[in-house]
Amino acid sequence: MNHTFLPGSGPDRVIMELSRRLRDRHDIRIFACRWEGEHVSKVSCIHPLGFPVPLPSYNLLKKLEEFDVINVHFYPFCYYAPLLRRPVVMTFHGWTDVPERGVSPFVWASREVIMDLLKLPARRCSLIVSVSRYLANKIRNVSRTVVIPNGVDLSLYKGGEDGGYVLYVGRLVWYKGVHELIRAIASMKMDLHVVGRGPELGRLLRLAEYLGVKGRVKFLGKLSEEELIQEYKNCSFFASASKWEGFGMPFLEANACSKPVIGYNRAAIPERIRHGYNGFLANDFRELKEYMRILEEDEGLRREMGARGRELAGGYDWDVIAARYERVFQQVLR
Repeated sequence: MNHTFLPGSGPDRVIMELSRRLRDRHDIRIFACRWEGEHVSKVSCIHPLGFPVPLPSYNLLKKLEEFDVINVHFYPFCYYAPLLRRPVVMTFHGWTDVPERGVSPFVWASREVIMDLLKLPARRCSLIVSVSRYLANKIRNVSRTVVIPNGVDLSLYKGGEDGGYVLYVGRLVWYKGVHELIRAIASMKMDLHVVGRGPELGRLLRLAEYLGVKGRVKFLGKLSEEELIQEYKNCSFFASASKWEGFGMPFLEANACSKPVIGYNRAAIPERIRHGYNGFLANDFRELKEYMRILEEDEGLRREMGARGRELAGGYDWDVIAARYERVFQQVLR
């Protein structure tokens, strides 16, 4: 269960990949408020303060009782846990604790209050799966918690050429720090490819023009998975100036494509990057800029770090991750 089942969403990718690998052995049904494609059952939601919340539904409750285990991927759905006789496993993908620009303090405070209140029904979940140790620490007092990371399809995400550009993948919101990457690129020779959409696009375009790098910063918008994989395969390295990540999927995907990665030493990002091994962890913008320069100038280092990144990504194959979920579902049934 999730509020969406849409391409490009991290939690939705987890649902899709698990369903693909477990459907041959289990009957699976996906419930969501909004989705693209077929084979999804509708759930009614409202959006108070812009925050999607599922509406209580007796019919949905009856449908859920038909299953052995319910896997909830969206925090508000956990309020069904006290009402169900079936075990509920909640996968916790987290929420950012860095306020987004343009969100009023009232809305942000209301969001935090809602999240704290939802910890009460979440206590009735049989188990909480956290996608990172960082997030597990946020909810360690709520219910029994295990860490199962997100995965990557190693048959699709694999090495390519070095195309001589830096890649960023993610939403264009303030805390993701794309403006810092543009500032860093202004003192480099490489281009910057930006994959993603968001409200900061206008500001970022103006910044690139102001710094005289408009022609070297390419905003590619939303890409298909095939196009995205090609960007990973052909970049020189991946960089992000994000101040918060609950998991950090692009770091893993870039490593799977044998590319080194750079990010800040914050939130769950250190769980994706072993400093000096598969990439660099920066503590501030000065260090971020210096590590980008180092990788730009040293192609041999890029190859070495990229190869080590691919090796690390081997432990995150979706087949391995799905098997871990399956064991968890079996455990809560005992």
